[in-house]
Amino acid sequence: MAEDIGHEQARDAVAVALAHAAATGLRVSVAVVDAGGWDVAVGRGDGAPGFTAGIARAKAGTAAAFRRPSGELAALREVRPEVLELAGEQLAFRPTTLSGGVPVVRDGAVVGAVGVAGATPEQDVECAEAACAVLARP
Repeated sequence: MAEDIGHEQARDAVAVALAHAAATGLRVSVAVVDAGGWDVAVGRGDGAPGFTAGIARAKAGTAAAFRRPSGELAALREVRPEVLELAGEQLAFRPTTLSGGVPVVRDGAVVGAVGVAGATPEQDVECAEAACAVLARP
């Protein structure tokens, strides 16, 4: 069975994503959640707008809840929009189709997710994947 994401490892992942963003001049927020979509660590980079932290949480929570990257849900919304609406009524957050939420997989199981917000969709995903590299290790 895969281990849960610990606070120290989540903080390290946030730091890696923020450093990656800063190195390329991006101002983002990063959220790491557990498999249930609950916050483990959240960080807002210097200069990132305050609302980006909430968007990062929604992206991470969505990736954890649906067990896939948040951006992949755009296709689901087009075909079956009621699924996201009904899920949103049951989750502690509103699911999003914005790219930047990436699940963390260990031993074939989703143990959490990372969400990044504040840059372009591609840049958010790139920063989230940098954090996931830290979290994929037990």
